[in-house]
Amino acid sequence: MRLTSQTTFLYVEDMPAARRFFDEVLKLEVVYDPLWACVWRTGRESFLGVVDNKSRRGVIQGLDKGGVLVSFTTRDIERAYAELLGREGVSHMTPIRFVEDIGLKSFLFQGPEGYLFEVQEFTNQELQDLF
Repeated sequence: MRLTSQTTFLYVEDMPAARRFFDEVLKLEVVYDPLWACVWRTGRESFLGVVDNKSRRGVIQGLDKGGVLVSFTTRDIERAYAELLGREGVSHMTPIRFVEDIGLKSFLFQGPEGYLFEVQEFTNQELQDLF
């Protein structure tokens, strides 16, 4: 199997609120927008999509939001933290923590409808090259 990119889809009940979050809070670039869903670029070949659950047009009908963590990788976690700290729409933001055994700095926050997000920076060169 040869893959060319990766997209994660989240299903929401309040599409306008989700759009505001990804457009205005995270300031992601919209790459595709058929109105009942929207896809934002998170990296060169990685994307995050949101589907309006009320449209009934998604492949699945997402009901359970548990067990999902969307992780974004950066090369400057302190800057990302400062940019999101106190920003309207970002809640339950944790302090930056360091996971020594894999060389990872990260923090978590909650976004629309309870979805969890992580911003991470690898301090390990091998993992920086990989991600």
